[in-house]
Amino acid sequence: MKRFQIIFILVFILCTVFNKNHADAQAAFGLKGGLNLANLRVDDPEASYNSRTGYHAGVFVRGKFSKVAVQPEVLLFTQGSEVNSSILGEFKDSFTYLSIPVMVKFYVVSGLNIHVGPQFGFLLDGERKGSFLGQTYNYDIKDYYKNSDISVSLGGGWDFPFGLNVDVRYNIGVQDINDQANGEEVKSRVFQVSLGWNFLK
Repeated sequence: MKRFQIIFILVFILCTVFNKNHADAQAAFGLKGGLNLANLRVDDPEASYNSRTGYHAGVFVRGKFSKVAVQPEVLLFTQGSEVNSSILGEFKDSFTYLSIPVMVKFYVVSGLNIHVGPQFGFLLDGERKGSFLGQTYNYDIKDYYKNSDISVSLGGGWDFPFGLNVDVRYNIGVQDINDQANGEEVKSRVFQVSLGWNFLK
């Protein structure tokens, strides 16, 4: 959890400096959640990987000055893939992460914005469920994957003046999360849709 603590401290310092330098900055704090459409990018000729639905939920803070805002978030984040393998049969991989996106939002007009930033993920749980030759199986795969992931998030949204926020993002994993020796390279891909509510509107 040392990485999480370092990221939290950096975000706190960033927001503090931002607010001190801009007395008229607009602050926001709220809850958000939504759906994930996730998949894994794997160069494996023996298997096909298909998207599966997950969710995300958590909190966000935002400091906005003029046309630019910084928005760090802390989210419980699920993702995975549905796999059809000639070796292992059909199975579903599910992962739960503690994710920390740090987004920079650029406001085009009114509440309409585009945003970009890194997302840091810390693996909490991994599970595989499947069937092969008529037999079902279910086991823990957390140790097969690295305990952290880094993605680049790109998206857009609208911050309504009465408190509602709507976001659409695409997260591109830039780190190989496979922790098995001689394993295929595995990178995450997640499309997400979010609704949020700002309590400091």
